[in-house]
Amino acid sequence: MEKIAWKVDGMTCANCALNINKTLANKGMTNISVNAISGDVSFETADTAVETELIKKIEGLGYKVHSGDAAHNHSHHSHEHGTMSKYMLRFWISLPFTLLLMLHMIPSVHLHWLMQPWVQFGLALPVFIIGMEYFGKSAFNSIRGGVPNMDVLITIGSFAAFAYSTYGLFTPKPEDFLFFETAASIITIVFFGNWLEDVSVNS
Repeated sequence: MEKIAWKVDGMTCANCALNINKTLANKGMTNISVNAISGDVSFETADTAVETELIKKIEGLGYKVHSGDAAHNHSHHSHEHGTMSKYMLRFWISLPFTLLLMLHMIPSVHLHWLMQPWVQFGLALPVFIIGMEYFGKSAFNSIRGGVPNMDVLITIGSFAAFAYSTYGLFTPKPEDFLFFETAASIITIVFFGNWLEDVSVNS
């Protein structure tokens, strides 16, 4: 038996680790260890030739696998160089739109144009697209793998708020349906939380 070690990007909760563990176990791997926080994955196999197939299988679930020396270099690079993480980048892109959407909730701020339904739609749309590109894809892949992760809840919450608000745009009183700031804030806050978690793991 030979031990194989990977670094896997994209795990956000224990169910992500369970999803990967289940996939490896179904392929006959033994002594499987998956750490959702650090991204460390290890297992033993009698046939190392199967590693390429396993990597394709795991990446098909929406994760990114770094194997062998690439795993070591990836870990070393993340720790020492502190490049902008995928969470940090998405957070900083989403934050300005979300803050603008929240401004109308401050009593002393009277920017009536922010209350325009189509303005709110336009501000929320970029955040929603970024969120669905990440959380939506992760949620779909986790459901397909049979082990739903926390991104399913994030996707349902933000999608429901955005869809309900979009429906309201075509009603006589769209102001009664405006929850665009809710959809944007869910996505932005979770990206911020993921970023903090990423920093704590790599510090």
